[in-house]
Amino acid sequence: MALPLPNGQLFHITHRVLPADYEMPSLEIASDHYSIGYHISGDRTIITPNSIFVQHAGNVSTLAPYIYHRTVPASNEVYENILVKFSPLFVKPLTDQFGEQILDQIYARTTNSFPAHIQATIGSYFTHLLEEYNRKSPYGTFKIQCILCELLLAILEYRLPEENMNSSETPLTPPIMDAVYYMETHYAEALTIEKVAGISNYSVAYFSRLFKNQLGKSYSEYLSHIRIKNVSRLLLNTDKSITEIAIETGYQYPGNLSASFRQKTGVSPQQYRRQQRNLST
Repeated sequence: MALPLPNGQLFHITHRVLPADYEMPSLEIASDHYSIGYHISGDRTIITPNSIFVQHAGNVSTLAPYIYHRTVPASNEVYENILVKFSPLFVKPLTDQFGEQILDQIYARTTNSFPAHIQATIGSYFTHLLEEYNRKSPYGTFKIQCILCELLLAILEYRLPEENMNSSETPLTPPIMDAVYYMETHYAEALTIEKVAGISNYSVAYFSRLFKNQLGKSYSEYLSHIRIKNVSRLLLNTDKSITEIAIETGYQYPGNLSASFRQKTGVSPQQYRRQQRNLST
């Protein structure tokens, strides 16, 4: 269970700086608040019942109550964000003006990215919210309410279409979410389906069917997806050799990595690294 709002409060704001390898110890679900978070640094894989996606710097997460979620590190950067929790009562001016469905529209998605020229504006809303929260001004609550309502509308108005999100075929059940979490954090190991099925306390046959039904991919396909995602990250962000990357991402031989990578992307790992670095220069 996610930490509830402090007793008697309608909102709470925190600035968190956590180690790059920070992992949520278990699935969490909020019962009394909406949350909205601004990602300052540290890529994170977010697992929810309806989607699995990577959150990058400049992205905003929007999680409604009663949504199970868990996060996994997706880079070696320090994890820093500003997190705002609020009761629906706190944004009553917004829902009075536009109807209760306005929150449903905003929170229909769990991650939000923005055009480059808008990112700084979105970040400034969160910085302003944190500053007002820490000032403890007699007018602070009202000012925070106004800023938050404006921020929620800006998210709805300026966010880009969804991309890089792996939507599940059917909502993920907590045992399958735990299995995905384990795969995301142990992909470098010799990760057999027998071991992961045991995490969910299912037989291999039943786990295999359930996994495919909920994620739309077989266990081996999804494990390959996780490994290729991390191979791409290391190719772009490090100068490690293909052999080093193979060892770090669970491939027994560099040749296996190259064959799998070419099958998924159409290019070799070396070509991918060269192409992407040329694009950024």
